[in-house]
Order: sequence, then C-alpha cells, then structure tokens
Amino acid sequence: MIYELTMPLPPSMNEIINQARSGWQASADLKKYWTNLIGKFVQDCGFSLDSAVWVEFHWYLKNFGRDSDNVAAAAKFIMDGLVAGRAIRNDNLTIIKSPVVHYYYRSNGDDGVLLRLSQSPDFLLDNFIVSNQFSRNSLEKHSQSVTYLMSL
Repeated sequence: MIYELTMPLPPSMNEIINQARSGWQASADLKKYWTNLIGKFVQDCGFSLDSAVWVEFHWYLKNFGRDSDNVAAAAKFIMDGLVAGRAIRNDNLTIIKSPVVHYYYRSNGDDGVLLRLSQSPDFLLDNFIVSNQFSRNSLEKHSQSVTYLMSL
C-alpha cells in the first residue's frame, strides 16, 4: 500500500538558519512547532508502518529560484513528525531505505509537499519513469548497455 500525505511546506534551510540567528530557543520552538504539527496530522491519518519504509518527496513551489537542498531540508521536520505521530518507528537508516527521492514541481498555488510512503520500493520506479518521461523500453535498453559495460 502507498500512503500519500499532502501538507504545507515546512521551513526551508534559509528560514531555519534565520530563526536560529535570533537564539537557540526560537530555533527549538520552530522545530517543536513543526514536528508536533506534522505528528498530529499523521496521527489523525491513522496509519502505522512497522518495518522498512521507502519515501518520495514531491515539493510544489511557486519560486523555482530556490536551491533544491534548501527546500529538501524541510524533510527533517516531516520525518521527525512521522516518528512523533507514530506513523513510523524511527527515521534512521535502518527504517528509511534508499533511495529517498525528491521531485520538484512548479505550483500555481501555495507551496507544499506531497509525501509518498510505502513498505515496498516498487512504486519508486513507476513514478521515476512517469516523472522523467522515460519509456520502459528506453530504460531496459540503457540497463542492458550498462550491464554490458560492467561485464567487460
């Protein structure tokens, strides 16, 4: 099963840094606010994944002038919120499996994020093909080329 959660965009790295400049308490309050907000949200969604989890982040942004890693820093609040809301046991690398995929889209409305979670990695490839407009034939042909090169 694939779980899809849509939420507002948590603070980016620049916003986190600006908050931290005003003191550690302001920074701690920001972290606590977003972790609790997302934790409550996922708790209300009423699901729990008890083993390995694969994750996709779909970031919807009005401003594409932002750095991708600046936006992706918001994942910290989301992952901690998933743990706080008991949707996942932990957000360490024994639970969250590679790859953790990030997609970026232009938004006509508010900034936000669609989070997709599953206990199977199968959904990752299908979305990769669709999002990057690859055909299965092209990927299989490329895979064969890589396999051939690796066997030399």
